[in-house]
Amino acid sequence: MRRLVLAAGLLLHIAGCSQERVPASVPPVGQQQPGQMAGLQPEEDQPVAADARLLPQAATAREVIGILRERVDAGDPKATCQLAREVEFCAGSEEASHRMAMVAARIKADSGAVLNRNDVLQTMAELAKVRSEYCAGMPPATPSDSVNLWRKAALRGHLPSMLQYGAGLAFRQDRLLDTLDELKDYRRDGVEMTKHVARSGNLHANLMLARAYAPRSTGPDLTPLLRQAVSHDAAQALAYYMMAQELQRTVTSTRISALQLQTEANGLRLMMSPDEISEGTRRFDELRRTLKPAAGAEFDPIAQRERDMQQPVAGTELCERNEFVSPWAHRRSQL
Repeated sequence: MRRLVLAAGLLLHIAGCSQERVPASVPPVGQQQPGQMAGLQPEEDQPVAADARLLPQAATAREVIGILRERVDAGDPKATCQLAREVEFCAGSEEASHRMAMVAARIKADSGAVLNRNDVLQTMAELAKVRSEYCAGMPPATPSDSVNLWRKAALRGHLPSMLQYGAGLAFRQDRLLDTLDELKDYRRDGVEMTKHVARSGNLHANLMLARAYAPRSTGPDLTPLLRQAVSHDAAQALAYYMMAQELQRTVTSTRISALQLQTEANGLRLMMSPDEISEGTRRFDELRRTLKPAAGAEFDPIAQRERDMQQPVAGTELCERNEFVSPWAHRRSQL
C-alpha cells in the first residue's frame, strides 16, 4: 500500500498540465446538442432525479461513461457528478504514462538513487499500465467541459457537487483563460452555492468561506477562486471560523484539527478591532439560527479528490453520496 501511495504521488507530481479527455464512444462534450453540456441554463422544471442504482464500474472509462451519459440525460445528478469525475481522472493519461516512463528510466540509471528502485519502478509500472488501459481511447475535450458537468450536477441539487463547483474546485487553475464564460457563471452562483452547503452543517464549506472572507490569508489558500469571488470581510470570516469550530466538535475530520482552527481564528482576531470582533460574534449567532443540519452532510471534496487520485481507477465515493437539495434554480431567490 505504501508503495502504491508513493507511486501515485509521483504520478500526480509529473502529470503536469494535461488535456482533459472524454470517451471516443460519444462525441466530445463541445459537440453535444445545445443545452446538453456546454452553455447550461438553470433547470427550472427539472426535478432532482437521483438514480437508486449504484454508479457503474467497468474495465474502461469508455464503458463507464457510455452508461453514465444515459443516466445524465435522464436527469440523474449522481451520474452527472461521476461523469465529471471520470473526465478529470483521465485527463492526459497518455502524457502522464510517458512522463512516468521517463522518470522510471532515470531512476533506474541513477546508481546512487536513495529510493528502493525495484519497488518503486514495479509499482509505477503497474499503476501506469492500469491507468493507461482504463483511460485508453479518450478524445480531447476543452477545460470548460468538466466545469459544465460539475455545474450541471450542482444545479440538480447534489450537495457534494455544489461544494465542488461552489468552492471553485471544478476549475483547472492552469487553464482559467479557457473558461472565461464559465467564470462569469461561477462568480454569480459559486459563493451562494458554498453558503448553502455551509448551512447544511458541512464543516469544510464553513472553513472555505472563513478563509475566503479573511482580509489576509489565515490558512492554506486551497480555494483561490472562492477567495476572489467575495469582498474580504473580517467579521464575516470570524463568524464562519466560529461556526467551523462548533461543527468540528461533532464531526471526525482527518484533515482539520481543533488546534488548526483555533490558530487560524486567533490569527484573524489579532487583525481585528474590538468592534469588528463584536460584529463577527453577532453574525455567528445569525449563522447558528439559519443552520439546517442535514444527515450525512459532512464530506470533504479536497480530501476525497486526493484519495481518488491515488487509485488506479476513478473512485465513486464522492458522487455516490445521497445528500440533495431541491434544484438550485428553484432556490436561488431564497439564497
